[in-house]
Amino acid sequence: MAVHAQVAAAREAMGLLESLGQMEEGESLVRVAFAESLFAAGDHDAAREVASTARDRLLERAAKIRNPIWRECFLERVEENARTLRLAAPK
Repeated sequence: MAVHAQVAAAREAMGLLESLGQMEEGESLVRVAFAESLFAAGDHDAAREVASTARDRLLERAAKIRNPIWRECFLERVEENARTLRLAAPK
């Protein structure tokens, strides 16, 4: 799939996510896929903004996990969550 088609598909998924407000499963994957597609397309400013928003949303969700070990696993061992944190990290 061409990069621009990937961006279009990811943008459509983000639109669906935003219309729902949140999702039980898959929210992090939608957000990180959109950020990664924007990076691949060379739109680095937009990608950083999307990654930052994804990180903020992820940290909001993680804050609700009371057990620190589970919270750490949620952030570091769930692949799309770890990718989100890497993408949003200051360079």
